Amino acid sequence: MAIASIRNFGQILSRVPSPPTTYRAFSAATTGTSDCTLSRTAEQLSQLPTIGYVYLGEIPYRKALEMQNQLCRRRIDEIYALPQADRADLNLRQFSDTLILLQHPPVYTNGRRNHGKLQPDEIERLHALDCDYVETNRGGEITFHGPGQLVGYPNLYLKDHFLATKCFVKGLEYTIAETCAHFGIEAKTIPGFPGVWTSPTQKVAALGTHVQRYVTSHGFALNCTTDMKWFREIIPCGLEGKTAISLQTLMEQHGKPNCDTSVDAVLPILCQSFAKVFGCNVKPLEDVSPATFKFIQELV
Repeated sequence: MAIASIRNFGQILSRVPSPPTTYRAFSAATTGTSDCTLSRTAEQLSQLPTIGYVYLGEIPYRKALEMQNQLCRRRIDEIYALPQADRADLNLRQFSDTLILLQHPPVYTNGRRNHGKLQPDEIERLHALDCDYVETNRGGEITFHGPGQLVGYPNLYLKDHFLATKCFVKGLEYTIAETCAHFGIEAKTIPGFPGVWTSPTQKVAALGTHVQRYVTSHGFALNCTTDMKWFREIIPCGLEGKTAISLQTLMEQHGKPNCDTSVDAVLPILCQSFAKVFGCNVKPLEDVSPATFKFIQELV
């Protein structure tokens, strides 16, 4: 299957300003945290690798999961085959950091803590909705992925970015909040409740990550024009009394029903936000690493 081309998005990304000397994504008052700002020194920022982005279109979840697993294994093997003193040398690697963007056909997924906990009759009920059910190795609880939802799987080697896992996750949250801000929507994190929220009870994006030997997989799911009926079939992320909401619904509530919140419209804004938050350049994957681009293309 050929990977969908999004080179025109590069015109938008090319206007992203160079990273500031020290980047502070949001204030503690906005994020509800004061210990993870993604601030790095000028020297560290100058060493950050360029991240390649690629949009795969709509891919079945199981195929995308296998693609992630194989990419992570390949990257770990490549990085840790090098002597420790050479692992920071990007010129010695073929495979690059990648922001994989896609949509899924309807599927419910569950995190690693819930393997085997969903009763067979409940799984059958979900299948009867013409929806797959997959248990994964990511963090988090049960959630939904489907058309109209922009899913992002950053595949990064965190040591290259001078980030701990906790700060990486915060960076994903900041990226979603920055994307929402483009539409005039205030989105925040809520201590004790994972994801990104537009009110104390409404979540616009779910997060669930996995990190193995500093290589990341899984990521975030931002509801753009997602049909909310799918979320009513479950308790999203296992949180009673909380609901999901889409950018489309939020814009309607703000009196802007004609605002384009499709995945195609949101995707370049999210890429721009990702570059801003993580302080690095984001360019088309085929330009950054032809080897990584070819590897993914052959898998999907």
